[in-house]
Amino acid sequence: MDNTRSPYVAGAFYPDDNETLKDDIKSYMAINTPELEYKKLIGVIVPHAGYKYSGHTAAYAYSIIKKNKKNTFLIIGPNHYGFPSYPATYSNGYWNTPLGYARINSELAEKLLLKSDIIRDDKEAHTVEHSIEVQLPFLQYIFGDNFSFTPLILGNQSAAVARNIAETIETLAEKPFIIISSDLNHYNSYDKNNELDQILINDIIEMKILNYYDDIKKYKLTACGYGAIATLMAVTKQQKGKIALLNHSNSGDYSSDKGRVVGYSAMVAYK
Repeated sequence: MDNTRSPYVAGAFYPDDNETLKDDIKSYMAINTPELEYKKLIGVIVPHAGYKYSGHTAAYAYSIIKKNKKNTFLIIGPNHYGFPSYPATYSNGYWNTPLGYARINSELAEKLLLKSDIIRDDKEAHTVEHSIEVQLPFLQYIFGDNFSFTPLILGNQSAAVARNIAETIETLAEKPFIIISSDLNHYNSYDKNNELDQILINDIIEMKILNYYDDIKKYKLTACGYGAIATLMAVTKQQKGKIALLNHSNSGDYSSDKGRVVGYSAMVAYK
């Protein structure tokens, strides 16, 4: 199929075998999710580590998505390499995973490019980034090929960039469901990492964006998609919504290594 991005981390972050991948996701999705009353769902925050570490937590967010009526998604994640610095989308075509082809929503991509003065179309920026790719098998498991998505990765994750993207999203007549791809803190001891994660979680729930950025600097917090998270915070504030925690864990919960762990959260923005 022309203009198709091949999987970059299949076989590493998640299984590269179709049946094994489906079985793994099915096992993660067999959870009892918290009851949540809402009129409208705005988006979720999900981790993007290897499935064996973060898939259990990601499933809490995808259980909410499964109940959602929308099947158009804007997936925002960090560019772990920091280059290019501008927000980059992939405006048309397909992304491939072991579960098939996921279609880019080119109409949404074009609207973002038209309405934002900082977002650029740059397919090359996505070739070696995993934060968005790892979300697709969950969506494919839930929706098959009956969904579309627009990827957006952030090099510069400043508050100004987050605000620009949030304001751009607010100009859209029909707003997509927003999936924010980010892990939380990295490589502290089990208890210390949980302590630092709680600072982030509290700031996200309170939606105090400047305080959130201040705490990132003050406590040297290392959530890799902090700017993507700030974007959802800004969108949720604009829509007078709330953000709630569905689940929190870290890699030490699924590994014998509790000396250097990575934190994960599933959170939901709603009205």
